[in-house]
Amino acid sequence: MKKLLFLILGPVFYSATLADQDDALAKSIERGKLVYSENCITCHMGTGEGVPASFPPLAKSDYLIKTPEKAIYAVKFGLIGKIKVNGIDYDNMMPAPGLDNNEIADVMNYIQNSWGNSSDKKIVTEKMVEAVEEKK
Repeated sequence: MKKLLFLILGPVFYSATLADQDDALAKSIERGKLVYSENCITCHMGTGEGVPASFPPLAKSDYLIKTPEKAIYAVKFGLIGKIKVNGIDYDNMMPAPGLDNNEIADVMNYIQNSWGNSSDKKIVTEKMVEAVEEKK
């Protein structure tokens, strides 16, 4: 009887959990879009293409997909020095935008799910952002 109950209720619980995560991700992406338009759009452009030789693209960015912790670090603390994005070197400064951890999570979710990027429904959480610490 327990197995039958699990077989019936298991998929219902699982789908409800996924629906909650999808809803949370969708809401985070929507908030992140606003954060992006207020803080990031000037350099990385509305399409996430960046500015060649100056500001790296966020659209279809291997840097975001391969090293999301480094991307979170850059948004949280800023970035100075050379990075390689999609095979091209960029050596510019990105000042820390002064965002709260929840805003960083939201903008990361927006970026990772826009312009050809896909997070495979993996949500960046405020706790994940909190775990990224400044290098001393």
